[in-house]
Amino acid sequence: MQKEYLFYSPLPLDFPLDDSIEVSSSLNSSDYLVSNTKESNTEVYAPEINFYVQNSQDDVAQKLRNVKKLYDARSLTYDLAQDLDYEQAVGSKLLIVSTDEEVDSLTKEMSEAGLTCIALPASMVLDVNGKIGELTVTIKKDEEILDLETDQILWFDAPLFAMKQLGTVDPNIIGLEKAIEKIKENNGGYKYKNFVNYDSSICQYHERRDETCGKCAEVCPTVAIMKMDEEKHLEFSNVDCHGCGGCVSVCPSGALDYTQMPRNALSEISAFYKESVALILPRKMELESLHVALSPNVLPFAIEGEKFLHEAHMLTLLQTSGNPIIFYTDFISKGTGDAIRIINEIFERKYNKTAVFVCENAEELEQAFRDVIAIPECAHGINEEGLRKREIFSARLSHLVGADDLGVLKTGEHIHYGNITINQESCTLCLSCVGACNVRALTAHPEDNTLRFDPSICTNCGYCEVVCPEKDCLTVIKDELTLNSDYFKQNIMATDEIFKCVECGVGFATTKSIEKIASIMKPIFAGDELKIRTLYCCADCKPKIMLQAHVDERNSLRGNI
Repeated sequence: MQKEYLFYSPLPLDFPLDDSIEVSSSLNSSDYLVSNTKESNTEVYAPEINFYVQNSQDDVAQKLRNVKKLYDARSLTYDLAQDLDYEQAVGSKLLIVSTDEEVDSLTKEMSEAGLTCIALPASMVLDVNGKIGELTVTIKKDEEILDLETDQILWFDAPLFAMKQLGTVDPNIIGLEKAIEKIKENNGGYKYKNFVNYDSSICQYHERRDETCGKCAEVCPTVAIMKMDEEKHLEFSNVDCHGCGGCVSVCPSGALDYTQMPRNALSEISAFYKESVALILPRKMELESLHVALSPNVLPFAIEGEKFLHEAHMLTLLQTSGNPIIFYTDFISKGTGDAIRIINEIFERKYNKTAVFVCENAEELEQAFRDVIAIPECAHGINEEGLRKREIFSARLSHLVGADDLGVLKTGEHIHYGNITINQESCTLCLSCVGACNVRALTAHPEDNTLRFDPSICTNCGYCEVVCPEKDCLTVIKDELTLNSDYFKQNIMATDEIFKCVECGVGFATTKSIEKIASIMKPIFAGDELKIRTLYCCADCKPKIMLQAHVDERNSLRGNI
């Protein structure tokens, strides 16, 4: 039977732990959900627990509460994660690409491990496609182009195109010993997860007439996301995904969500950090070798991928905690980098305080601990259930801005906010733009015949401008986040009177749309009063008067005979 929490320590602790945590000085065969050691049988290894216990300067009572929080946060993360386990079959065929003189001994070693090896010089290899277990290598031999099937590739100094497919290992990057170990480990089967959930209904690339997005595929370091330009579909290969999350941080609408910490999970986990400074710690940052005194009230926040965090995540954590965020990482993704810059500029304008500190080493961490200043005035809670990424950020940022006017902020290359202008004289309220907007920024309101726009949830994709049939009518303003109250509400962009059918008096279209059609068709109808009259009739009356005219004409002809 699985137990919940284990704290393993060969030495006695100098403070007690919560009764829900089993404290042991020796390892046993029991299974646990969360543990502070990877030597135990545990679902979740949480190194941040040891890191906190060994380095925190909190008092004993606070440590007791916070250690329990760290276990509970990890448990909740595990419960709310949406990643699934998969396995790709991997055969024994191995291609070794090298000009090294030791390739013969390497081939012998791998063959003894049960692998069928072929060795080729790099000059013969033209391309690599497929995935681990199903790789196709295009080679040139004696002026002939051939395809070679293999399961894995061991390539010394591999080019970028070869490394994009999972299944290629470069010993010059990770070391020969680790490369050999990895090849042997994958032989038979490669285990992987689905790190990203995708909602095509709000994707700004999916089935669009023109390409208005595709950032996820551009930032993907592998072939895990590919654009199918002819169909305007995204193709996902979970087996090739590293789980870095960079695609999530640049997705403007929230069509991509990180399965190991979905938006709803981060929102719930943020509650553990109320009135604490969250120290974000990606899994790749090895805490076992990090020794730095944690200032009082600093609580580790463990995440898996380092690149998935976006502006809605950060504002949620900031407003829940009422404190700055410290992010310990040696790399910032393009989307997360833009998000941090935007959030920091907003907080500087509003509170004259830094919201997010990025630290690469122990010295920068220590400096950040000295520099952090609480921001209790930013604290704000909302119910995020059912809200999309943009709607979360809009609701939170609207509260932060309040009645102030903080000016216009340039958003940047990887995160897009903006606005639109509409020429009311040209707009016929055809609502093509509303149909094109899949994030509900543009909406139609039949109760008062208005077209309305909420700029704060607009992804700035520009598709509304593409589909607008009127010349010089709708213009998109790119990459400007306007920090005043008008930006966070539905603004009336165009309105018109409903035109009533000249026959039955029922309203059926806008006045400007009827006038536009009439101006086009009148010259074509060349003074035919009946046809011209049909331009001002509803769909029901139009055929009726045409049929009546036909009947009248036949009766007239009969009367003359």
